[in-house]
Amino acid sequence: MTQVFLNYRTDDEPFGVAMLDQELSRRFGSDAVFLASKSIPPGSDWEPQMYDAVAKSTAVLVVMGRHWRNAENRARLDEPADHVRREIRHALDLDKQVIPVRLGVPRLSIADLPEALQALAGKQDIEVRFRSARIDVDRLAAKLAELIPALRAPTRGATPSARNVVQDSRVNTLVQGESIRISGGLHGGPAPR
Repeated sequence: MTQVFLNYRTDDEPFGVAMLDQELSRRFGSDAVFLASKSIPPGSDWEPQMYDAVAKSTAVLVVMGRHWRNAENRARLDEPADHVRREIRHALDLDKQVIPVRLGVPRLSIADLPEALQALAGKQDIEVRFRSARIDVDRLAAKLAELIPALRAPTRGATPSARNVVQDSRVNTLVQGESIRISGGLHGGPAPR
């Protein structure tokens, strides 16, 4: 059932990866999103399951945070045995839809990558920024639903991701939403004096 595989480094923005898993799983169902720590049962031989999941996936999201290409991780990418590199290379070899997901970091250039992964620099990416994460993840999910028809079916229990809450005089900013429920009075325009 896996449609989307999350490729990531455990020491690079783990909360960003967890947020992507939660939001995409909420929208498409947990079985549609492969995250190693969630999807591989404890005590299992994880390596064959990891590469099998890449093969079964339609899209592989290469999640890159601020440490993804630091000196230590760049050196790891140069190593043929590096699992992040192997997962990406496996996805490229299988002609999967490989999508770089940048967590608030600049785009990759060919110089940032070892020769075996340079195709990644030419892939259209998507950025998820801290201040607009909900909008960016919604945009990513919409793109995935376009690319993967099986993800278009509504998931039971899925709820719209954006909400506007007004309580007393405290107001959230409405970023995006399908409907607004108003209880009590409504004033549009500058605050009355």
